[in-house]
Amino acid sequence: MYKTILCAIEASQEGKMVLAKASELAKLCGAKLVVIHVLPYKLLPSDYQKTLKEEIAPKIEKITSPFGISKKNCHIKVGKPYEVICREADKRKADLVILGTHSKKALQAAIIGSTATGVSNNAKCDVTLFRI
Repeated sequence: MYKTILCAIEASQEGKMVLAKASELAKLCGAKLVVIHVLPYKLLPSDYQKTLKEEIAPKIEKITSPFGISKKNCHIKVGKPYEVICREADKRKADLVILGTHSKKALQAAIIGSTATGVSNNAKCDVTLFRI
């Protein structure tokens, strides 16, 4: 069915919940699971972006390690979240992208969230949204 699944998460309990479901689905399909976290700070200086990546990395590792996901399959990127997720899905030849429907931390009042909407409208592969 699916060979490569890209799971986009936040460094939060909600992200862990989405990853748990993605991990379960990857096991059922025998698929490779790749995790991405996107920092939406593209306009900041690159040295500060690097600092933010270094600060978030241990949090992402804490979420992913219980699922047996190696560091080489965990990626922290900077940019507009839906664009980065879609670009990474293409780059990694993912045939499924998984993400949560709406962050409780998000500022927008959209029903499923702007990132989920952007990914579902622009990804070239299947997209699964989990309610969080």
